[in-house]
Amino acid sequence: MNARVVSLWLLAAACAAPGPRAVVEREDQCGFCRMEVSDARFATQVVTGTGKVVVFDSVECLVGYLGGSDVSTTRAVYVADAADKGRWVPAADAGYLVDATLHSPMGRIVAFASPHAASTAQQRLGGTLASWEAVRRDSAGIAGHGAGGHGAH
Repeated sequence: MNARVVSLWLLAAACAAPGPRAVVEREDQCGFCRMEVSDARFATQVVTGTGKVVVFDSVECLVGYLGGSDVSTTRAVYVADAADKGRWVPAADAGYLVDATLHSPMGRIVAFASPHAASTAQQRLGGTLASWEAVRRDSAGIAGHGAGGHGAH
């Protein structure tokens, strides 16, 4: 390869948005409520415009954070697949169950790898299927959710 091709490849790699990172249970702190991440199956992450990764302990905290921050500088938003600990999915591609028998530390919303995976899980866990847009609009589930105001903690 010539030097120009290598330079262009390195520049493209440097400009790519960083992906999600592994969450360390009981060490990572939620970027919204400041509680420890107790179960990585429900964790979420935002990659900011500067490449910083902000970790959350639930979809609820992620939505609360996004509602109160400048999302125009957000590069990427990821949710953990509750059925496959350690698997990260772009939030817009995931499927969600609300009020299922499996619930996050905040109590209401669980993410799965896809809408189809959420539908399959619904057969076992109950709950209501939801899209990322519906979860973002669900302000009733996030109301009073700021520092010190968690329903399931």
